[in-house]
Amino acid sequence: MPLPSVKLFGARQCKAKAKRTGSQCLNPSAYGMPTCRYHGARKKVLCGKDHPNFIHGQASLAAKREYNAAAVRLRDLEEEMHVLNMTSAKLTPGRKPKRV
Repeated sequence: MPLPSVKLFGARQCKAKAKRTGSQCLNPSAYGMPTCRYHGARKKVLCGKDHPNFIHGQASLAAKREYNAAAVRLRDLEEEMHVLNMTSAKLTPGRKPKRV
């Protein structure tokens, strides 16, 4: 017996059929899909530029290399200032940037 939503409100019925009996599934199909949630209705997964979290260029390899090079230059300048007694401030905390 189909669910009330299929019978009363005209919802589309799942197109899946049983292997043994050949009868059609009685569940309503998922929104915009031919099958119900039990028979594999899945939304299309967005990837690349279509994905809402996609941000181009912010964390590209070139941007990371530029950031690292700038951090190395700043660290060198800071160390030279301490060697020449140009400042009495503490060194910047954190790990040193990699020299590439």
